[in-house]
Amino acid sequence: MTAGFLTAILINLPFYHHIHDKDWFWTENLLMGLASASLAYMAVFFHELGHTLFAWFYGYVTLPMFDFSHGGGVAYALTGQSYFLMFACIGGIGYLVYLLHEFRGLQMMLGLLAVLILATGFSDPWHDSVIRFAGPAAEPLFAAFFLTRAFLDLAPRGDGERFLNAVFGFGFLFQSLIEAFALLDGGVFRDVYYAQKGGHGIGDFDMIARNFPALGFDGAVKLWIALCFLCLIVPFCLYLYDRLTAYYSD
Repeated sequence: MTAGFLTAILINLPFYHHIHDKDWFWTENLLMGLASASLAYMAVFFHELGHTLFAWFYGYVTLPMFDFSHGGGVAYALTGQSYFLMFACIGGIGYLVYLLHEFRGLQMMLGLLAVLILATGFSDPWHDSVIRFAGPAAEPLFAAFFLTRAFLDLAPRGDGERFLNAVFGFGFLFQSLIEAFALLDGGVFRDVYYAQKGGHGIGDFDMIARNFPALGFDGAVKLWIALCFLCLIVPFCLYLYDRLTAYYSD
């Protein structure tokens, strides 16, 4: 775990150097650069999966893809909203709830997801904001998955897989937090974010702020930060619970 934690820090140093324009030229080497870029594109992959999955939930036939022209990725909606598809997805979630009758926690989470879709699916600002937030949110959520596997030692292939789970888990969280705090800082990176892909204010948090002015850009980013910390705390709490259970059962 310690090795994975330290490796995740090293991999993110070039990203931090780039985002905050630091004079850390020693990070501009081939090995660290490739590792940082690889982690960034993995994060983009999960980011676009988050957008795509929730777009389907709300009835939009959507495909995720990398954007090699402008950087990052895009979730491209091929159709407008279909209520038939939305209710089909809700029905599929309901069937999963039925199949997972032995897993109460998963049933509750899926039930809440179905309620969220029903409650927001008929309001354009609401479901658009959920779809947009699902992209950034997917990064720490997948990080929590990897960290849970690392903390609880659920790697069937041994220490090497556990190490990679820790690297990806901590790596995605560190990358998300670096980007989030840079956006709150309001410096050059905020301007770059605003003008991404040659547009003006088309980023996820800009669009959420447009849908909900009371929340604002900073409020949306702070929700992302809160989720990042939650996705770090929950795996650690599961680890503590597992250790305490093992201790008192001996």
